[in-house]
Amino acid sequence: MRPILFLLPLLLSDLVFAEPRTWTNTKGTEIEAELISRDENSITIRRTADGKRFEVPIESLSASDREWLKANAKGTGKGGNGIYIAVGNGAHRMSSLDGVDWTHHVYLDKPAHDQNDLKAIDVGNGTCVAVGGFSKSNIFTTTDGVSWDKNPFNIGVLSGVLFVDDRFLVFGEGGRVAASKDGVSWEQIGDAKLRDHQKAEAENLGLDEVIKSNIRRWRHANGVFVGAGDNCILVSTKDFEKWTFAERLEPKSRLFIESDGNGFVVRGDRTLHVSTDGIEWSEVTPELDEKTKLHSLVHDGERYLVNDRSGKAWESSDGSEWTEIDDATFPGTLATLRPDLYYSFETYWKYTEDLKISRDGGRSWESCTLPEPAGVTNIIFAEGFPAFAPVAE
Repeated sequence: MRPILFLLPLLLSDLVFAEPRTWTNTKGTEIEAELISRDENSITIRRTADGKRFEVPIESLSASDREWLKANAKGTGKGGNGIYIAVGNGAHRMSSLDGVDWTHHVYLDKPAHDQNDLKAIDVGNGTCVAVGGFSKSNIFTTTDGVSWDKNPFNIGVLSGVLFVDDRFLVFGEGGRVAASKDGVSWEQIGDAKLRDHQKAEAENLGLDEVIKSNIRRWRHANGVFVGAGDNCILVSTKDFEKWTFAERLEPKSRLFIESDGNGFVVRGDRTLHVSTDGIEWSEVTPELDEKTKLHSLVHDGERYLVNDRSGKAWESSDGSEWTEIDDATFPGTLATLRPDLYYSFETYWKYTEDLKISRDGGRSWESCTLPEPAGVTNIIFAEGFPAFAPVAE
C-alpha cells in the first residue's frame, strides 16, 4: 500500500467519515482505516493510527473486502459527488474534497470588517453563491470551488443567501431582496424598508433616536422568510411585499436565527425563543449561569445546538426543550453540515489559524489542514459539484 499523493473524488456524504474497519490485502497484510472515497479501480483510506492516506487498488484487496465494497460503497465515477467550500472575511474562499484538507485558497485581503466581508453561502443548480459587503453588495459565484466570479449587482450590504424554489434569494441588512436563477443575473423583488420602520417605531415609542438595527441572518420555513439582527430586530414575509416586524425580544442584544425546516429559533446574548411563523415568539431559555453569554446557534439536521465561548453547549430536537450536553464540548464559533460533522473557528476580524473539526458530536476535535490562515465565517457542502483537479503535495 503506497501513500496517496493527491486527493481523490469525494464519496457520498454517509461514507466520507465512515467508521474505521480492518482492511486486508491479498498478501494478508492488515490495516485499520476509514474509507474516504472510491472509483472504479481503487479506494482511498485514512489510517486510524496516524491519519495517513493510502490509495489502494481494489484488485489488491482480499475477497472479503471486495465483497464488502460491493455491498456498502458505490463509486462516484469521474465527476465526484460534491465538495466542501468555506468563505470568510477578507473575501477568503477555499475548497476541500473531504472537509479536512483544504486547498484552492484565494482572498483579497486580511480579515477585517470592511468591503471584503463574506458572511453567507448557499448552493443550487450547480452554482455556489457567497455574499457579504460593507458599503455595497459582495456577490461571488463558483461552479467548481476553484474559479470564482465577482458580480457587480448591488442592493447594499448583503447578510443572507438562500436557494429556495429553484432560485437564489439574497437579502440585505436593510431589508432589500433580490432573486436570480443562475447567480449571475439579479433582480430586486422586495424591500422591507427597515429604516422607515425604525423611524416609525421611534415616533410611536416617543424616542429621541431610532433603535439602530441591521438584519444579520435569514432563514426560511413553512413558506416564511425571517430575518434577525441587531437590537433584537425580527422581520418576516411570505411574498416580499407584505412585511411584519415582531416585538423586540431582548433589548440591546443581537439575534441570530436558525431553522429546522418546521420553525425557527433565535438566540440573543442570554435568551432563546422559538416560533413557527416568525411573528409570535415564545421564550425557551434553559437555566443559565449568571455569567453565561450565548455564542453560536446551529442546526445539524437532527438537533439545534447553542454554545457559549467556553465550549458549554445545549441541545434541542424541537427548539423548545433544551438540555445541557455533558459529554462533549463545542468551543468558538460553530458551523455544522450534518450530525457527525461540526467545525469550530474564529471569525470577524481574526484569521482562523486552526480550523477545528469534530466527527463524533463534539467529543473530540482535530485540526484541519489549511494552506495558510483563512478568515472563515461559513462552510457548506456543495452537493453534485465535480471533484476539482488534484493538488500535488
